[in-house]
Amino acid sequence: MPKRFAIPLLAILIVLGLYSAYWVYARSEIVRYVEAWEAAQIEAGFSIDRNDLRVGGYPYRFSVSAENVVMRAPEIDGGWVLELNAFEANAMPYDFSHWIISLGDTVRFQQGGQGLALTTENARFSVSGADGVTQRIGSQITNLQIESLGSAPVSVTDVEALRLSAATGESGDMAIRLQLDGVQLAAEQIDPILAGSFGDHITQLQADFVISQWPELARSADLGTWARAGGLYSLREFHIGWGRLNMDAEGEMGLDEALRPTGRISLNILDPEAVVDAMIESGAISEENSGALRLVAQSAPRSDAGTAIPLSFRNGGVYFGPVRLGETGSIAR
Repeated sequence: MPKRFAIPLLAILIVLGLYSAYWVYARSEIVRYVEAWEAAQIEAGFSIDRNDLRVGGYPYRFSVSAENVVMRAPEIDGGWVLELNAFEANAMPYDFSHWIISLGDTVRFQQGGQGLALTTENARFSVSGADGVTQRIGSQITNLQIESLGSAPVSVTDVEALRLSAATGESGDMAIRLQLDGVQLAAEQIDPILAGSFGDHITQLQADFVISQWPELARSADLGTWARAGGLYSLREFHIGWGRLNMDAEGEMGLDEALRPTGRISLNILDPEAVVDAMIESGAISEENSGALRLVAQSAPRSDAGTAIPLSFRNGGVYFGPVRLGETGSIAR
């Protein structure tokens, strides 16, 4: 073979050999990490059952998969049981900070004899981070069906599509965007008046919001600590299409010194009279407030986007326009 062909071929073989050696080494590190994580969970009192762990995907990616995964928590941590009929996580050879996770078609979660069984055609999650801290999460789920395990009621039985994205910015705030399409409600679990007014099918629900002081909330998992650090919930965009209820919203919420909700959400409702009628007929509004509430719906500013009505929380009270709907208590320690 001429040297002009042999040298490039030799170089390709060397690169391929080095890459293969790296892949084998990285695979062993992945197996070691997973086994160390499982050992730490077992030492903490959890139990994990699964079939053999498989790590493959050569040469294009790393693929970690297992089937019939069952994880049980100790009683001190709630005694819950999580069952996955399949699990797979994929990463590119050059980027272990980003994993694409796929779940099987059935996920079961139970605690104290009660729980949920989730069945889906496709459930995929994207997780990326740096230095052991998750910075971005995305998920896409289609044709989700929800069933009760035990006697616990289920308010939602089907979701045609669910999309979620969440990411932290340089300031540490967490920005989250959620969209649900084709949400089927369990008619027997919702108020008959609401079902009669709006139906049992939500065409679409969208929410775009930001949670400030996210590192504090993630670290403590305590709303009181988060509130004392100045945490705020900012609703940038919200939309729901539920029968006659077609509403957009935006606003900002937090917790006051007594850890009660405080803030204001601006609602834009296309048919406010229908909403008010449903609230009155369902008993959510007292008879003495019904007249004032109807007046609010009829006299509030109107535009092509709908009727603008503020929903505010202050001093432990909930107000729809100027009408007090009820009270709220502390929601955190």
